[in-house]
Amino acid sequence: MPKLEQIQKKIEREGLDSFLFSSSANVFYMTYFRSSNAFVLLKPNDRFFITDARYYEGAKEKLKDWNVILLGSGEKRGIDHLREIINQYGGEKVGFEKEKVTLSFYERLQNKSAENPSDRLNAQLIGYEGFLNDIRLTKTESEIEIIRSAVKKIDNVFQKLIPKIPYLEKELDVRREIVNSIFEEGGTGESFPAIVASAEHSAIPHWETSDSQIKWNNLLLIDMGLVYKGYCSDFTRTLALGNVDKELEKIYHIVKEAHIEATNTVKTGIQIGEIDLAARRIIEKYGYGDYFVHSTGHGIGVEIHEEPRIYKTNEEPLLENTVFTIEPGIYIPGKGGVRIENIVVCRKNGAEVLTQTDLELRVIEK
Repeated sequence: MPKLEQIQKKIEREGLDSFLFSSSANVFYMTYFRSSNAFVLLKPNDRFFITDARYYEGAKEKLKDWNVILLGSGEKRGIDHLREIINQYGGEKVGFEKEKVTLSFYERLQNKSAENPSDRLNAQLIGYEGFLNDIRLTKTESEIEIIRSAVKKIDNVFQKLIPKIPYLEKELDVRREIVNSIFEEGGTGESFPAIVASAEHSAIPHWETSDSQIKWNNLLLIDMGLVYKGYCSDFTRTLALGNVDKELEKIYHIVKEAHIEATNTVKTGIQIGEIDLAARRIIEKYGYGDYFVHSTGHGIGVEIHEEPRIYKTNEEPLLENTVFTIEPGIYIPGKGGVRIENIVVCRKNGAEVLTQTDLELRVIEK
């Protein structure tokens, strides 16, 4: 599994006896096992996968190198049994993902008001935010190959979609075709609800796909992604349906220029903010700086949004094998918007672009 020993060494460096992981993304990242109710209790020299009866047999079959524990066995209640497991195996200092659990979960797990001391959590809980962020930030070559496949599949979804668009009436009709094609390509689902934004809707960066009619002689923005082997892809293109307003054509070519400039800036060791600034300077040069209202990109992996954030104030160095999006945009309220998005890998001397769909403005005739 990716970097498990690296995680265990970090737990040891932090002076912890163990770490309780509860977020589905981090549990999957360490095990490649998908469960809606599972915990990982990781120690510097041991590992425990804890899940309920729905997943227990599957986990035992797949996770041969793990101690797999059935949560809630017999008359034991889930959280009471989890507390018992931590008391038995967790040690005195147990880290946890404080941004991923509710206050209610935290209080019930500790159970400080219990009259019987054996019903309380013995360990000291020590909260961390983003404990795995630095480890998940860069990808192994095997992870990159999975993401490459996910990207290729979403490229294929787009190519299949293009000839169907003249026959589709509503934004939701387009999304339905996207979802169908995702499964045809071997994806296990959308990495986020696809955005299909027609005409003035395209000026809202995260428009919620609706049953609105697709308007011709306007832009159509499509932002979509799929999940493959647990990893996400992300893809945006903006299409011209018929003859569009000249200013909309103009901003398309500005965004394309900004996208290329940002991509050409990518190199191991630069400040991450330089990528955003490269795109932003182009858009500002043409007078549309106020209409670029989001960051230039984000990391991607087992979650659709991961570190790093590609924004002008990020002074962290860009590390080799970081996988992220480049997606500048211009959005003119009430008129229309353009976004172009690729996924790239930072290599030593530049960007490896995983997305293979070209950047040219596609004009679709009815």
